[in-house]
Amino acid sequence: MCKGGRLIKILHTADWHIGHELAGWARELEQARVLDEIASKVLANKVDALVIAGDIFDHQNPSSAMYKMLYEFFDELAVKAPDLVTVMIAGNHDSAGRLEAPGPLLKRANVVAIGSLHLVDGTPDLHRHLIPVQGKDGIVGYILAIPYLRPADLPSFAAPKKTNAPSPLVQGIKQLYRQTIKACRKQIGDLPLVVTGHLHVKGASLSESLSERAIVIGGEHAVPADIFGREADYVALGHLHRAQSLGAPSTASPPKKSKGGKAAKAKKQAQGLVRYAGSPMPLSVVERSYEHGVSLVSVTNQKTSCKHLKLSRPVAFLRVPLKGRLKVEEVRDALEEMNFDPQAPLEQRPFVQIALQIEGPQPGIRAKLDEICLDFAIRDVAPDIAWPGQKRERKSLEAVKRLGELHPDDLFKEAFVECYGSEPQEEHIACFHQLLNEVGT
Repeated sequence: MCKGGRLIKILHTADWHIGHELAGWARELEQARVLDEIASKVLANKVDALVIAGDIFDHQNPSSAMYKMLYEFFDELAVKAPDLVTVMIAGNHDSAGRLEAPGPLLKRANVVAIGSLHLVDGTPDLHRHLIPVQGKDGIVGYILAIPYLRPADLPSFAAPKKTNAPSPLVQGIKQLYRQTIKACRKQIGDLPLVVTGHLHVKGASLSESLSERAIVIGGEHAVPADIFGREADYVALGHLHRAQSLGAPSTASPPKKSKGGKAAKAKKQAQGLVRYAGSPMPLSVVERSYEHGVSLVSVTNQKTSCKHLKLSRPVAFLRVPLKGRLKVEEVRDALEEMNFDPQAPLEQRPFVQIALQIEGPQPGIRAKLDEICLDFAIRDVAPDIAWPGQKRERKSLEAVKRLGELHPDDLFKEAFVECYGSEPQEEHIACFHQLLNEVGT
């Protein structure tokens, strides 16, 4: 164990989604600048390790330009911070094999890529998954790199007998983490242990974004926070894009009182922290207001502390108007007042979401907005449209008919009235029938 108060300092980040497009607009410039800023924070804070908790890429077949961006990032850190260890795990968006394939070359830059779970006799291979973090006085801590888990990675359980019991796969995830962390503790003693994960933990706040794909685990979308136990000093999570902390690794029960060293150890374990670092930039319109950044984590003999480091936005993401809503005929004037730079290159033009108030059916409203936006140096994204829908009380389950008992025309009319506040006209019904026929063929 090294001398001094600080034992290990890491920078936790996740969900880079390199190659992501917003409403069809490419974002290479933003992503490159964000990675530059992350590298600057690594160097400025003199961290021992960088943890990237999954979803490195936005999809499983990144372009060569996306790989080049990532490898140039690693190359810069290898030159400027040769003692830094970088650990990246695969998320549900990543290809596990492609992430690990350049492993021997990445190792020269002190980068460890864990794409899938590597087992020995049915348990995770700690030679692959437990990564030491070196300090001036030797090893100062360890990172247990667990990637996004698929059903085939987990122990098998019988189906639960109770209806409210956790699914077999959730039990499998819990057993895998508990047993692996326990095995790590036997090997490393009281040295700091940082554990990674790419999953949805109950109690965390979702962005309701399509960029956060639901991870279905035996019929459940989230696992309980107590799956990690109390023996991890910090749990570095990825998958959810809002930066947030979930408290100690185990929320099932407080540590038991004991005497001597056991009491001190229990106290230390209770100081751990489970946290999502969040994505470094907004990946959908609903994430426009997030404070995106990275997490600076310090683990000492006494406690784990974390500080959110905000990242700047290379490209503005605006809502027009800032408050309230516009009518369609007011959009052009509102955009003209913004004084957008007509000479701005496409990749530097701001993203703009227009908030509209629609009075009744307005066919072709999206086409009208697109036509207006073409006259301005902006990149428009999905508008926020408020329809004059009628507020209705939720029907009781007994009053709701089965879908099979309802005629498609009745469903269409009900949805139309709820959206527009008026009955559909004959031309609307005719269009609906045309769509039904096309779907049927």
